[in-house]
Amino acid sequence: MYSFLILSIPATVIFYCCIHTEYSFKSFFGPIAIGLTAGIVSAIFKEYFIFSAYVATSGFFEHFLHILKTTFFPPVILFAFWDLFSKDGTRYKTTSAFPLLASFYAIFLPYISISSPEKHSFFFLFENPILFICTAFFSQAFYLKIKLSIESKKKNKTAVFAIAFVVISSILPAIQTLWYFKIFGFAHAVLAVIFTMATFIFYKITFIKENSLDTVL
Repeated sequence: MYSFLILSIPATVIFYCCIHTEYSFKSFFGPIAIGLTAGIVSAIFKEYFIFSAYVATSGFFEHFLHILKTTFFPPVILFAFWDLFSKDGTRYKTTSAFPLLASFYAIFLPYISISSPEKHSFFFLFENPILFICTAFFSQAFYLKIKLSIESKKKNKTAVFAIAFVVISSILPAIQTLWYFKIFGFAHAVLAVIFTMATFIFYKITFIKENSLDTVL
């Protein structure tokens, strides 16, 4: 029952690392290990040190903010840590940003899903993993755009990309909240399809225009 939930993100990470042949598979061990460790630590901390479990209220906005924390803060914290401590160049940091964040979600997403009262729902088992994979991909793209704008000292551009990242990070929480409160029927599924397609297009434009990072680095 939980096969797709547990295996979809790790399988995507492995596939991603295999197709990026400009680096050996071993070169991704570092970011993957950091992501997995962060996921394990976050799950343990949430399980044993945050004693007040979240209970969804009748408020759309409260539930939205609760979900937003898992789509906004992990990429910001992990990418900031990675950018600060990694001595590699922008090309490698950007390429390894996806396995870094996706590895975190590979641990943390199954944990929060299985511990949820809705753990047997189609949304949690199938739709949510795809949405989080998309979140990791668009976060990687924004990481590159923000990093390059900072390096080029274009403050206005950096601010625009940062605001755009916050806005797009809000899409998944909005979809999940629409599903939870059963608002507008299948609106959440329609938005999920649009979000997935938009992520693919945005990622393709950012990274794969010339099948490499050379066009943006």
